[in-house]
Amino acid sequence: MPDTSNLISEFETLFRQKLKLNNCKLKKKKQENNYEIITPAKDIFLMSWCDFPDINLIYQPIGVRTQQTGVYERAIRSHISFCLNSIKDNTQTAV
Repeated sequence: MPDTSNLISEFETLFRQKLKLNNCKLKKKKQENNYEIITPAKDIFLMSWCDFPDINLIYQPIGVRTQQTGVYERAIRSHISFCLNSIKDNTQTAV
Protein backbone atom coordinates (compact mmCIF):
# COMPACT_ATOMS: atom_id res chain seq x y z
CA MET A 1 0.00 0.00 0.00
CA PRO A 2 1.43 3.44 -0.93
CA ASP A 3 2.19 5.84 1.90
CA THR A 4 -0.22 8.64 2.74
CA SER A 5 1.92 11.43 1.25
CA ASN A 6 1.82 9.72 -2.17
CA LEU A 7 -1.95 9.26 -1.89
CA ILE A 8 -2.41 12.92 -0.96
CA SER A 9 -0.26 14.03 -3.87
CA GLU A 10 -2.20 11.80 -6.27
CA PHE A 11 -5.51 13.08 -4.82
CA GLU A 12 -4.43 16.72 -5.16
CA THR A 13 -3.39 16.28 -8.80
CA LEU A 14 -6.60 14.49 -9.76
CA PHE A 15 -8.78 16.90 -7.74
CA ARG A 16 -7.16 19.93 -9.41
CA GLN A 17 -7.99 18.45 -12.83
CA LYS A 18 -11.61 17.85 -11.85
CA LEU A 19 -11.99 21.39 -10.44
CA LYS A 20 -10.69 22.88 -13.69
CA LEU A 21 -13.73 21.37 -15.41
CA ASN A 22 -15.87 23.71 -13.29
CA ASN A 23 -13.45 26.65 -13.65
CA CYS A 24 -12.67 26.46 -9.92
CA LYS A 25 -9.28 27.20 -8.40
CA LEU A 26 -7.54 25.21 -5.68
CA LYS A 27 -5.15 27.13 -3.44
CA LYS A 28 -2.96 25.47 -0.84
CA LYS A 29 -3.07 27.28 2.50
CA LYS A 30 -0.02 27.78 4.73
CA GLN A 31 -1.29 25.28 7.26
CA GLU A 32 -0.69 21.66 6.22
CA ASN A 33 -3.63 19.79 4.66
CA ASN A 34 -5.70 22.96 4.24
CA TYR A 35 -6.95 24.18 0.89
CA GLU A 36 -9.17 26.97 -0.39
CA ILE A 37 -11.48 26.34 -3.35
CA ILE A 38 -12.67 29.42 -5.22
CA THR A 39 -15.56 29.13 -7.66
CA PRO A 40 -16.20 31.40 -10.68
CA ALA A 41 -19.05 32.95 -8.65
CA LYS A 42 -16.39 33.92 -6.04
CA ASP A 43 -17.74 31.47 -3.46
CA ILE A 44 -15.05 30.09 -1.18
CA PHE A 45 -14.93 26.60 0.29
CA LEU A 46 -12.34 25.39 2.77
CA MET A 47 -11.17 21.79 2.46
CA SER A 48 -9.06 20.11 5.12
CA TRP A 49 -8.32 16.82 6.83
CA CYS A 50 -6.61 15.49 9.93
CA ASP A 51 -6.61 11.85 8.85
CA PHE A 52 -6.65 11.41 5.08
CA PRO A 53 -9.06 10.40 3.45
CA ASP A 54 -11.52 11.84 6.01
CA ILE A 55 -12.00 15.18 4.21
CA ASN A 56 -13.97 18.14 5.55
CA LEU A 57 -15.51 20.70 3.20
CA ILE A 58 -16.84 23.94 4.68
CA TYR A 59 -18.52 26.86 2.92
CA GLN A 60 -16.86 30.14 3.85
CA PRO A 61 -19.71 32.68 4.13
CA ILE A 62 -18.33 35.70 2.28
CA GLY A 63 -21.53 37.03 0.71
CA VAL A 64 -25.00 35.70 0.08
CA ARG A 65 -25.31 31.96 -0.39
CA THR A 66 -27.14 31.49 -3.69
CA GLN A 67 -28.60 28.52 -5.55
CA GLN A 68 -25.39 28.50 -7.62
CA THR A 69 -23.38 28.03 -4.41
CA GLY A 70 -25.28 24.80 -3.76
CA VAL A 71 -24.58 23.60 -7.29
CA TYR A 72 -20.85 24.20 -6.84
CA GLU A 73 -20.86 22.56 -3.41
CA ARG A 74 -22.48 19.39 -4.80
CA ALA A 75 -20.03 19.35 -7.71
CA ILE A 76 -17.02 19.76 -5.38
CA ARG A 77 -18.27 17.00 -3.05
CA SER A 78 -18.79 14.78 -6.07
CA HIS A 79 -15.25 15.50 -7.28
CA ILE A 80 -13.85 14.67 -3.84
CA SER A 81 -15.73 11.38 -3.79
CA PHE A 82 -14.67 10.52 -7.35
CA CYS A 83 -11.00 11.25 -6.64
CA LEU A 84 -10.96 9.24 -3.41
CA ASN A 85 -12.65 6.28 -5.11
CA SER A 86 -10.25 6.50 -8.05
CA ILE A 87 -7.21 6.47 -5.76
CA LYS A 88 -8.71 3.61 -3.74
CA ASP A 89 -9.27 1.61 -6.95
CA ASN A 90 -5.71 2.32 -8.12
CA THR A 91 -4.18 1.14 -4.84
CA GLN A 92 -6.26 -2.05 -4.85
CA THR A 93 -5.28 -2.76 -8.48
CA ALA A 94 -1.60 -2.23 -7.68
CA VAL A 95 -1.67 -4.79 -4.84
